Amino acid sequence: MGNTAILIICLIAIVVAILICFKTGINMGLIAMSFAFLIGCLIMGEKAATIFGFWPDSLIFFLLASAMFYGFARENGTLTLLGSKLLYKFRKSIPALPFAFAFIAFVLGLLGAGPGTIVLLAPLGYSVCQQVGIDPLLMVFAIDTGYNCGTQNPWTGTGVVLYGLVEESGVAADVAIHTYILSYATFLINKVLFLALFYILFQLLKKKLNPGMPKVKNLEILNQKPEAFSPLQTKTMTLILISFFLLVIPNILNTFVKVDSVAFKHLVGLCKPQAVLIIFALIASIMNIANPKKVLQKMPMGTVFTIAGVCFLMELAKKVGLLESVVAVFEGGNIPSFLIAPVFCLIAAFLSLFASGTSVVLPLLFPMVPALATATGLNVVALYTAAQIGALSTPISPFSTAGAQFVGLAPDDKLADSLVKQQFVLAIVMMVLTSIAALLGLCNIFRI
Repeated sequence: MGNTAILIICLIAIVVAILICFKTGINMGLIAMSFAFLIGCLIMGEKAATIFGFWPDSLIFFLLASAMFYGFARENGTLTLLGSKLLYKFRKSIPALPFAFAFIAFVLGLLGAGPGTIVLLAPLGYSVCQQVGIDPLLMVFAIDTGYNCGTQNPWTGTGVVLYGLVEESGVAADVAIHTYILSYATFLINKVLFLALFYILFQLLKKKLNPGMPKVKNLEILNQKPEAFSPLQTKTMTLILISFFLLVIPNILNTFVKVDSVAFKHLVGLCKPQAVLIIFALIASIMNIANPKKVLQKMPMGTVFTIAGVCFLMELAKKVGLLESVVAVFEGGNIPSFLIAPVFCLIAAFLSLFASGTSVVLPLLFPMVPALATATGLNVVALYTAAQIGALSTPISPFSTAGAQFVGLAPDDKLADSLVKQQFVLAIVMMVLTSIAALLGLCNIFRI
């Protein structure tokens, strides 16, 4: 059987796995893994060892490490109390809390905090949502929007990588920075518009489905000043803050100040979420700030299987030419010029459902832009922006890196399972909406 036919079978298998999960509640990962073994071994002739070799080690380790460390803070009530204190501080503007979280995420991302931004804000956001009735999906979308807006700047974080891709594509250095800044500005405008649109539509839909529901529940929480942290909770907060600083400060220093020290380079290499969180989970266990057995019992294993299973199928799809098939779409020259930016955006968004937008999708698409712009006469900024907006509209998918982090940081399996479905549906909606935005010219705001 040809690679194209196998690729189609893999994509159909993903759709079928999703439908069965939504209909029956059977874990999507078990279905996807089973399909992967059947397709890989019986159709492709691969060994079973090759298939389970697709297990996404880094991603799964992050899910387990974050669930373990923050499980202590949930178990002893630290996160709930911290959320209560934050709510009391903003008690006169509770509906605006998602925007406050988005702004904080933007600032942290701008400073080069990296994944530490999500690690800090997601657990706190869930605690806030639980207490006043804000939907967790809205909070996830707000934090994700702020985080992406912050990290894409051309001076820190992943924006440096993207600017480098523009320069490596053959654009002169002075023109490359101008091009990327215009692309980044267009990206910011689109992300802010989509956050505002999502917030308004979400509120309207909520009122329509629950007309008698109060705007905010648990009002007594807002009127009564929260109690002080207990000694145990103070220790927990100390661990959270130290771990956050270890995730953020070395990376910020490494971005702005080039420290010529081997020891510092080793420290930067250590200060990644997986390493820091697992070490601090051990410290929390030694300090006995919560019962480790209870924390282990609440590990999100259902989420682990869901994400790993879909990764199995996507790796098979890549093996038979998924990425090459995407590139081939533009090689024939059969797409009308007015559809190139929307299709570019759509493809970037689709690939980011299952892969990292900045480390996989954009390095694939950005090098195509200069030649595509020359051949079609299209605005080069619009093409870069279309790829960037598309690739960063769907990482909220639970099968992409950032989306999986949000799911893994959920306080319990019930919410995690719910977020898997809701985040995937939202990612599909964003894929469609961003493509429509590109068609309407929202990627073509600036020219060079």
